[in-house]
Amino acid sequence: MLNPPSTGKNRRHFLKSCAVLSGALTPFHSFAQQKASEFLIRTGSRPVLRAGAARRRVTPPEWVPYLTSSGNGTNKPFGGVHDDLFARALVLDDGNNPVAILAVDSIGYDNAVMGPHRNFTAELRQRVAAKTGLNPAAILLSATHSHSTPETICLTPFLDTPGVSPWLEEHLGALVDTAVEAWKNRVSVRASSGQTTVSGISRNRRIFLKNKTLNRRGPIPPESEIATPFATDESLNVLYCETLSGRPHSVLLNYTAHPVIAMVLPPVSADYPGAATAFVEKELQGAVCLFTNGAAGDINTEAVSTNFDDVLRVGNLLGEAALKTISRLKSRNNWLAPQIQHASEIIDLDGRPCPSVAEAEKAVQADSTGRQQRLLRLARKLAEDPLHAEVQVMRLGDCQWVALPGEVFVETGLALKRNGATFVVGYANGWLGYFPIRRAYDEGGYEVDPGPWSRVAPGSAETLEKAGIQLLQSLSENSVGVLFLRKRLDGKA
Repeated sequence: MLNPPSTGKNRRHFLKSCAVLSGALTPFHSFAQQKASEFLIRTGSRPVLRAGAARRRVTPPEWVPYLTSSGNGTNKPFGGVHDDLFARALVLDDGNNPVAILAVDSIGYDNAVMGPHRNFTAELRQRVAAKTGLNPAAILLSATHSHSTPETICLTPFLDTPGVSPWLEEHLGALVDTAVEAWKNRVSVRASSGQTTVSGISRNRRIFLKNKTLNRRGPIPPESEIATPFATDESLNVLYCETLSGRPHSVLLNYTAHPVIAMVLPPVSADYPGAATAFVEKELQGAVCLFTNGAAGDINTEAVSTNFDDVLRVGNLLGEAALKTISRLKSRNNWLAPQIQHASEIIDLDGRPCPSVAEAEKAVQADSTGRQQRLLRLARKLAEDPLHAEVQVMRLGDCQWVALPGEVFVETGLALKRNGATFVVGYANGWLGYFPIRRAYDEGGYEVDPGPWSRVAPGSAETLEKAGIQLLQSLSENSVGVLFLRKRLDGKA
């Protein structure tokens, strides 16, 4: 196991020493030498980017439960299907460091969702890698965080529902098949990325007022009543790939807002991300459109639990903005350099202060209020596994991703963008609940109220931000992909 020096200067030196070409990472040395040789051989000719995309329906049976209350830990079966759920995959391959991005219409994946001694992300990566040769660390699993989807973030007794375990096995297999199909579908492409602003969709749900309360929805309060400045991120980031003949191939969207328009409505729905991707795919026939959500931990849509007309309206608004951005990118003819890098780090985080399971059970016997019940659920969750948080970065040309395993606040996402991130992807490679910024713990509110959705100690968000910035720097300091791991991605020491 590698343990990096703690200081910034020494850490950068350590990361440099872990560059794939250096051979410092013994388990990957022969693989790295082979890939480096391929890269050097190709320098005499023009490098080519290849991409593969795939789309697969993953709508669950209606008896599979969805989340009805995180606070009370309740779920219930769906009441019909409004629109289908999909898994979409995009593989990008520069002939040296291929990566795969999987975006699923899902609320997220707690890595313990399949039960003890299982790890959802690790198993997916291992199975995809076995069928494609992809490096497991080069696979990004993300969820759109749409709430009208199966309750796979383990806030309820989801696994107690008869039939759920076999369904989960089938679901995992479908995700693997989607990524493998994308790998097999690779063709030569050119890619470009751009950004636009889309207003009128998102709203900060934690506006701290001078009267010590949080304003969470409705009209924005007058500035005279607001105690602390608040932020939103209205940027829509787009990656567009087309074949060398100019045919649309794939699109990757990134926007920051909780998909809660259809929340607690009975039918299955992909919410506004599903409407946005469907709009783009209809207009760009033959293309696959993925959606990744951003640092939306404290950002809602303005419409919450309203109706499917609002779902369609918001989705179409984003889809139209994406198409205008793509049109502008094509007219500029400014394509990304076909060079890919990736890096990952797994950080051991502290859990928030919490009684032991035995202490919490005793407290519930004496006082069975909701708060004591939530503390017991938190204690049991923290007792399952250590809090391993993966920070993953990828780069294509000068387009960069940072992926984080939960509900990161917008302030963290904006800080990462200021330091070079193009896409900040939340709900990725696992779900560890909310990552509130430090001041939020003093302000209070749902996101920091002790419960299985709020597991990490204060300072955890800042730790992830620092790691993301350092990993972005590591990519810029090395010409070939970097892989730095504090703990192996299969979960073994």
